[in-house]
Amino acid sequence: METERLRLSVMRPNKAADVANYFSRNRSFHEKWSQTHESNYFLKSTQKEYLKYDLKEFKRGFLVPLWITLKDDPSTLLGRVSFFNFAYGGMMSCSMGYHLDKNAVGKGYMTEAIKASCEMLFEVMNLHRIEAFILPENEKSLSTINRCGFKHEGTRYSYMHINGKWRDHLSFYLLKE
Repeated sequence: METERLRLSVMRPNKAADVANYFSRNRSFHEKWSQTHESNYFLKSTQKEYLKYDLKEFKRGFLVPLWITLKDDPSTLLGRVSFFNFAYGGMMSCSMGYHLDKNAVGKGYMTEAIKASCEMLFEVMNLHRIEAFILPENEKSLSTINRCGFKHEGTRYSYMHINGKWRDHLSFYLLKE
């Protein structure tokens, strides 16, 4: 899919080197906000397996892993917004996570990507609710999620293993209008 400035797409396994490069150059930048990873996570071979998994689960309707690039420069990965933990039937909901390249922060890319991808999921997948979970001290992410119209709901205690320890996260939701 495309927005005014961005292209959001599911990466094929042949892009594993680009994805490994993205994670390697952002390793220290993402470390305090992202789940704990072993060193092999940053290898091309590992990322190729992740991309294979992403593609398989996307085709099954259990994951929407959208990598973000500029429309006029699709070779540089800016970040990713992904949707997971889909619940169908009476729930029609999912969770959302995202991360951005350290050099792309503050340019509105993630706000643009989140707004467009959430709108697409509401329309195409007929979802009712999208949830996001953010560390309380991640002010930039809190600002982004608020700009995207998400509402604060509460706290998820000991929700995710971040930078070596279990961390609480603030819980946010967006409902289909």
